[in-house]
Amino acid sequence: MIEDDIYRASSQYRLWSYTEPSLQSLRASTNAVASERVRAALRRSRETHQSTASSAAGTPLPDNNTEIKNKDEKDVECLTPEEELVLVRYYCEKTLELGETYKPPIPTMVRATAIQYLRRFYLTNSPMTYHPKSIMACALFVATKTDNYYISLRQFADGIPGDTTTEDVIAPEFLLMQGLRFTFDVRHPFRGLEGGVMELQAIAQGQGQPAPHLPHETAEDLQQGLLSIAPPPVPSSSMSDRIARAHGTTRELLKSAAQMTDAYFLYTPSQIWFSAFLLADRPLAEFLLDVKLGGPVTATIPAPETDENGLVNPLYEIRSKLHHVLSECSALLQSYTPLSSDPAQMKSLKRIAKKLYHCQNPEKVNLAAAQKRESAQPSTAVQSDTGVVTSESETERLAKKRKLEQEQVVRQDGDVFGPELVTQRTKQ
Repeated sequence: MIEDDIYRASSQYRLWSYTEPSLQSLRASTNAVASERVRAALRRSRETHQSTASSAAGTPLPDNNTEIKNKDEKDVECLTPEEELVLVRYYCEKTLELGETYKPPIPTMVRATAIQYLRRFYLTNSPMTYHPKSIMACALFVATKTDNYYISLRQFADGIPGDTTTEDVIAPEFLLMQGLRFTFDVRHPFRGLEGGVMELQAIAQGQGQPAPHLPHETAEDLQQGLLSIAPPPVPSSSMSDRIARAHGTTRELLKSAAQMTDAYFLYTPSQIWFSAFLLADRPLAEFLLDVKLGGPVTATIPAPETDENGLVNPLYEIRSKLHHVLSECSALLQSYTPLSSDPAQMKSLKRIAKKLYHCQNPEKVNLAAAQKRESAQPSTAVQSDTGVVTSESETERLAKKRKLEQEQVVRQDGDVFGPELVTQRTKQ
């Protein structure tokens, strides 16, 4: 299997890859369903409160209050899909900051996994139903387990600022796993970046391997070609220094912009890291594309390149498609601006937070407390005749079995010839 086939077999490609229209449609559908449930939950909460207050005062509830209910439901202003996305992005940024508070800091790869868990979860769940603050810590803790970075639950909870308990961390764990469809594999672009940088370093040292479609080139030709590319945006002392600087810039883009945008949903890991590399050092990235796929695609080329037999070079078509995809992905990464660095976005975020306070589902506010209430409820287990504690379903099964045995005895007693002398043998 080639690498593309391996990626297409992954859960990330099969379950978490979308087009922009399908992604917008899914978020709009999630928002609409959540808005209806929030209004219904708020209505039930008001009815319960009114019933409790009326019972305490000894006065009956009015018989007809439909108009009041409808008016109250219309007054509930729910979040829009765009506002939900801003809120989720804010808590994705907070996930990065939370990982830095630990000593030593949680690795970047683990935090990136947690962010993708958070973004995947809120494709089919709304912040109005489950507040991102309660899901964020759980997502990071789950990521430490799935990425094999061991940290105990107590140590993890102690590292969270505030009075977060271990119960608060793990309360939404199963809920999060359901939202992730029990798929924990996240394919990151970091590993592909490391491979590309290693290849460029080898070419710079005269140890590069020519592409199969360019057998006439040598390692020295590749080295000379690399040294003759356009200068970088920021002057470097050597080619190795230039590659290292581009590597660091690209990694920062993958750590921030790639995590906070929809890049993982829309593009493959290799497309993401190459797009970020184009933003870091375009001449260097285009040189690597030339080595792999041939010359650049420009407006000066009127027709597709052909080989010596006059046939269209298939790599030209791949390069044309890839150029378009990388340009779109680069624009997406470049459009990201941290919320904390933009006063206008922070002002909008505060408005969204106030709006969320009034449209939060009251039945899902405290997940840890809800679990405690469920565990405190009396068990449905009952005691059977033999003294063994069984569930209600098991008791019903035993009662049905006894009834069938009694009916069989009655049928045998009513038979004029009596029961069978020899029980018919059955195959084991």
